[in-house]
Amino acid sequence: MMRVCLFGTYNRSHSANRIYANALRASGYDLVEYHHPLWERTRDKDRSYFRPFSLLVLALRWAGASLSLAWSWVRSGGAPLALVGFNGQLDVLLLRALSPKHGPRIVYAPLVSLTETLIEDRNVYRRGSLAARLLTGLDRWCCRAADVVVVDTEAHRRYFVESVGVPDEKIEVVHLGVDSTAFPVTERDSEKGPVARRARAQKLEVLYFGQYLPLHGVGVIAAGAAELGRRRRDLRFVFVGTGEHREHVEKSLRGTGLDVEFVDWVAYEDLHARISRADIVLGVFGASIKARIVIPNKVYEAASAGVPIVTADYPAVREIFEHGRNIYLCSPDADGLADAIETLADDPGLRACLGQGAARVIEERFNDEALARSWRGVFRGGGEPDSPTPRVGVSVLNYNDAAATLGCLDSLSHCDIEPFQVLVVDNGSSAEQLSLLEEGMAGRYDATLLRLPENLGYAGGNNRALEELFGAGAEQVLLLNDDTVVTPGALRALVDCARRNPAAGPVGPRISRDWPGSRSASVGERCWAPAAWMPRSLIRYRRPRQSPYPVSGISGCAVFLTRELYEQLGGFEESYFAYYEEVDLCLRAARAGHRPMVAPAAEVAHQGHRGFAYGMSTVSAYLKARNLWRLARLRLAAPWFLLFAPGYFLMTLASAAGYLLRGQSRVVGAMAGGVVAGLRGEHGRPPAQLFEPGL
Repeated sequence: MMRVCLFGTYNRSHSANRIYANALRASGYDLVEYHHPLWERTRDKDRSYFRPFSLLVLALRWAGASLSLAWSWVRSGGAPLALVGFNGQLDVLLLRALSPKHGPRIVYAPLVSLTETLIEDRNVYRRGSLAARLLTGLDRWCCRAADVVVVDTEAHRRYFVESVGVPDEKIEVVHLGVDSTAFPVTERDSEKGPVARRARAQKLEVLYFGQYLPLHGVGVIAAGAAELGRRRRDLRFVFVGTGEHREHVEKSLRGTGLDVEFVDWVAYEDLHARISRADIVLGVFGASIKARIVIPNKVYEAASAGVPIVTADYPAVREIFEHGRNIYLCSPDADGLADAIETLADDPGLRACLGQGAARVIEERFNDEALARSWRGVFRGGGEPDSPTPRVGVSVLNYNDAAATLGCLDSLSHCDIEPFQVLVVDNGSSAEQLSLLEEGMAGRYDATLLRLPENLGYAGGNNRALEELFGAGAEQVLLLNDDTVVTPGALRALVDCARRNPAAGPVGPRISRDWPGSRSASVGERCWAPAAWMPRSLIRYRRPRQSPYPVSGISGCAVFLTRELYEQLGGFEESYFAYYEEVDLCLRAARAGHRPMVAPAAEVAHQGHRGFAYGMSTVSAYLKARNLWRLARLRLAAPWFLLFAPGYFLMTLASAAGYLLRGQSRVVGAMAGGVVAGLRGEHGRPPAQLFEPGL
């Protein structure tokens, strides 16, 4: 399962951000949050909130929040996918600055731009002024810093392209829908609903809820309500919400004799039930550009409750709803609104039809499965989920460790894509260990066991696996050590990396130490043949990255190869037997123009860590000393070889001294034998006496 995050100072309680979080969960991601609350501190953001001095104070607060966010991101290593939601303009820029190269895929879902909100809708800043140009520039800069920008309607897409200047190819349209955790689709009970209420001669309730903003056209709503108050006395209006224009609306209606009630706020978790009690819900009637290009949350929320909705006839709303079938559209003026409400008040059948139709739209188009389907392509990019998954083979190389191999197979059974074939290659294990492996696999794992008559080493055993799997039709193969644990999303992340980088060499995952989620053991190796004698712990890559990136080498415990690369390079050089054959493969791939890569979204835990300085057995000491010299002889020209040799001898002497101080003279003897064997040009299987029991 890929780890993804919601990042920034976003308003966690806003319904749009809740929907984004639900979409990530429904798409099968492991969701985390890097969040510092800032914007939700003020509920009603009037004109004074956006004045220059207030914005300066907010900028200083954001600067403090950004330090906390940056520290959390760097300390944790980040995530391969990050979603920045509503109120996230500055957060996009921060995230891009934290990861300017090989960072996460940034999905920016602003809901609305600063330009349309503060200039077009609320008129806080005059169009064409310096402040207006700066805000539009900030919008454009933020969108270009993201990998993809998600807007909620096709009309909104055109606005971002034409007015903000965002490249069309960067924008995806995903209609917002509703937060299903708080607004489940409701079938209205005809015995308790508006028809029954009308039969009992109770007044019909017309509900407005939301902030008193220009977008909602509260002036039109107030005038329309006043007009209806003059026409009839069987309607009751309820206004839920606060805002800078509420006082004006309240004063204009108090003296009309209209049956009206004003409520400050209804808790978010209680809003669905409150909407359900209404007979008619009002949408938006503003005259701004913003009103024409968005579908407000309130429309989706009322639809989920199965309540008939009256809203202005704007292009955006027609992308989802149809007049007379699941919504009632009218002209954005007082008379048009009054006529629409009066029509619905006199036709209970139409109200029932519209309410049922609206609920059906939410149920069919915005359920969790549909939500995941709409967003999955945005999250993964390029519509790739719809392309066929290649035939992926997986091989686990077992040598005298049945328990570890069975654990690896168990982790593979939880992968989010099913391998084409899983092959266990037994590399000449003892009869006892082979029996334990066969018993553990029987009836539990869909895997094939390939028994090799003798230990062919890492290179030989994996070459047999590559021959078998590619020969059976695999297009890609993942080679694993038996002491590895594969996380659920690792295989898909490796497949996606190879798909997006067809010219790449071998691809490796992020290797974590001992168990998934622990600190990294390798996020890429530096395989420079002249400096191959240097301890890898000193020269390997360390900076955490979130998207695939090129390296010079990868760890041999998990290697992902494509058929094309295998056919061009062949398998591993078997003369090494074990150790440094993956370095040799990476060097050959790079020379052929196929630079190795690491896919950090793929995580594989590895329990075996043996270096020159610590933890070597006699056979590993022999092979590492011998094969390091052999690597230099095979892959270095004479001038570079002269630079390599002093470092090689210095490193082996220092390592031998360390083992002598720890009283491990047998390891020192094996290391010395490996040096001599390398100088003589010996290769292949090491002497039998070096194989200790259990190795």
